[in-house]
Amino acid sequence: MRTKSLLLPLAIAAASATSPAIADFTGGDFIFRVGGSYIDADSTSAYSSRNVIDIVDPDDPDGTIPVEIRERITFDSDSSWFINGTFFVADHWAVELYHMNQADMDADYTITATGQDIDILRRDNLRGFDTSVTSLFANWYPVCVESWVQPYFGLGVNYTDIKQDFLRPVFIEDVINDNGQFVGRADRGLMNFGSSWGWTAQVGIDIEFGRNANWLFNASAMWVDADPELELGVDNIALRNDIVFDTIRIREDLDYDSWIFNLGVGYKFSF
Repeated sequence: MRTKSLLLPLAIAAASATSPAIADFTGGDFIFRVGGSYIDADSTSAYSSRNVIDIVDPDDPDGTIPVEIRERITFDSDSSWFINGTFFVADHWAVELYHMNQADMDADYTITATGQDIDILRRDNLRGFDTSVTSLFANWYPVCVESWVQPYFGLGVNYTDIKQDFLRPVFIEDVINDNGQFVGRADRGLMNFGSSWGWTAQVGIDIEFGRNANWLFNASAMWVDADPELELGVDNIALRNDIVFDTIRIREDLDYDSWIFNLGVGYKFSF
């Protein structure tokens, strides 16, 4: 896991142009929050569906062998920073726009190939890929508006995006010439991730720094439903002896549900 610096920009500039709210959490109030986030996949590993392809039979060039291909991606976790804004449309009810900035995740990739007299496993590291989550919540604050401790519950939609500037190599093999000498390395496979829309839920709490304070402490836990598209392409890879996979093309949704935990500070004001 690689931990980024947690950026905590101040809300003073935004608040200076507004009039302070009283300590109550009432309709018309606005809360600006910033802090640190920790994202962890709900399942440490995600598996692809069953894919069957035909490869050339090494004992019969005119024949083929059906081979079942399965992939597994094992996720790491990471820290990043978040920013959000919450507007109380009425007493006890608010809408929240939340964004967790790019978390630099690591993952290990495994492919298995099984068939008649075939049982092959290959592993590689996907290096880092940046995951961002943007969510829109409807929040319910159940306690009285005068309380300086405000738990809340939220339900909404999220957009999960895995950013990358290029397809990542999956298998990298040493190239050996006929004399047994190493002459370089070759990329034998590429992988690409997409983005997805899903639903999300959260539970959180705001605690004011004193009964009449506008500054507050915030903590929340979010569950994010995400199914970004996974594209895999492999060409001319020899997995064992004379068995060669000429072409593998897989496109499917990846189960990437995650937990996000947030700690931050906020400032409450009215327009």
